[in-house]
Amino acid sequence: MTDGIACGTAERHPGLVVAGFPTQDEAPTIGKVVAVADEGLGQAGLSAATVLVNADNDSRDGTAAVFRGYPARSRQVTVATGARGTGKGTNLLAIFHTALDIGAERVMVLDGDVRSGEPWWVTRLLSAVDCAGPAMAVPVYRRNRYEGNTTNHLASPLLAAVLGVDVQQPIAGDFAFNRAFVERAVTWPLPESAQLYGIDIYLTGNAAREGHRISQVPLGRKIHNPGFPKIVKISQQVIDALWHVIYLADRPRPSRIPQALARSTVDDAAVRPDTGLTERTFARVSRYMSGNAEAIAAVFPCLAGAARRDGLVDMPAASWAEVLGDALAALAAGQAAEARDHLVALYLCRVATYWREIEQLGKPGAIDALLDEQSTLVAAAVSRRGLRFRNRPPMDFRAGPWADAAG
Repeated sequence: MTDGIACGTAERHPGLVVAGFPTQDEAPTIGKVVAVADEGLGQAGLSAATVLVNADNDSRDGTAAVFRGYPARSRQVTVATGARGTGKGTNLLAIFHTALDIGAERVMVLDGDVRSGEPWWVTRLLSAVDCAGPAMAVPVYRRNRYEGNTTNHLASPLLAAVLGVDVQQPIAGDFAFNRAFVERAVTWPLPESAQLYGIDIYLTGNAAREGHRISQVPLGRKIHNPGFPKIVKISQQVIDALWHVIYLADRPRPSRIPQALARSTVDDAAVRPDTGLTERTFARVSRYMSGNAEAIAAVFPCLAGAARRDGLVDMPAASWAEVLGDALAALAAGQAAEARDHLVALYLCRVATYWREIEQLGKPGAIDALLDEQSTLVAAAVSRRGLRFRNRPPMDFRAGPWADAAG
């Protein structure tokens, strides 16, 4: 893994580029996202060598029409991926296959709901993958401190603890890949959760597992549609997809590489999600905890004697590290679904505790330091357990107790 944007010293011909936009019901924002990409491609002199591809999950608000109606300088293609059994992953993989079909050398993907994109993102992301071997570029953003929870507490620390890579925002959504990476990615076993919101961790995790280049590209502030309305659904799908990557890794391999890029993920912005929504979500988690108390205790022995607050487990970073260690122990023992579904509830407990912590810390640097400390604690908790992953999780995805989650 590397940090920064350079991918090699040899000059390479840029070749054909695909700029992809995976969407579902994002008509209010897709035009702005395409405009940013179009301007950035123009500034880079790549307009004539780029195809803009919108892969859309049967949007009902005219997203695809808005995309087609934007007067871009590059050729535009729409791919309809349908609605049933599809999601972000289906869209992103459709973009990959389109890129391979037309012979593209590089692929850039921008989330359809990003509101703060800048034209210079294009050059930074694409430059980071302008090399021969499989390479992907992931962004580093500063975000509203109440956002990025699945990244901060699940994706990033588990990648560090199990796959030995320090990726600050492995599921942020705005990426770049070269052709060698895309050719490799479409061969990986595809669980159903990776056709949904699990796609980002599936790509980053498998890149880490196989030792491909992962460049972290600072992109400043990111503003996008609030993530909390989908927090249950996203976290469950991310955990499920990550279980599959971890299974393929066989055993944890903690990093021996010092962090090269100082963490800078927390913005001055501090906007809490809608109060009514958070109260309903945490109340649902509390009911889940009460209704599954014995089953949770069996999978997570570290919770014995844990303090409670408002029906949730009080979950400081040290306790959360042990919870993730127990979750991976359950995965190793063949309890993938149980570990995943109970972990969703415990993760929301961590989020509630974390919000109280950051309100005390205040400054972005102090919050970034807390997240670094948390990753260190998770790596230690996982290492102590001496795990091997020999039980493959089911390839199908059933949301089970969280099936009616919002979003």
